[in-house]
Amino acid sequence: MRRLTAASIAASLLVACLEPAACAAARAAGPFEVVPVEAPARPSRTWAYASLLAGAGLVGLSFAVTDRANHSYDDYLRATDPDEVRRLYDEAERYDRLSAAALLTGEALVIAGVYLRFLRRPPGSRVTLSLDASRCAVSLRF
Repeated sequence: MRRLTAASIAASLLVACLEPAACAAARAAGPFEVVPVEAPARPSRTWAYASLLAGAGLVGLSFAVTDRANHSYDDYLRATDPDEVRRLYDEAERYDRLSAAALLTGEALVIAGVYLRFLRRPPGSRVTLSLDASRCAVSLRF
């Protein structure tokens, strides 16, 4: 009885081992499934370049406005009429404040552009849910 049981177990193992090999040969005869490879999406850098360009423009504009403020202040120093003195001083002060605001805003935009272009990582989803028969249901990236 033991020999019959051992022989039947050996026969079933032999059949089990031979069957997958036969199935593998049949599967290998067919063509391979084509898996499309998606190219990584390049993030748009439009806002980074626009910020850099606007910041550089405002910094350049601040120098022109500073020059205008200096001319108004020089005219203020040469003026003798009290109304003219007050007007030229207010004009020089207004240009000076406008120049400082343009310079600070331009520097902030340049910093934002550098951050957006070089430091910030592109937004990507770490957890993806795909409801497709040919893909995994959930994908988690680190």
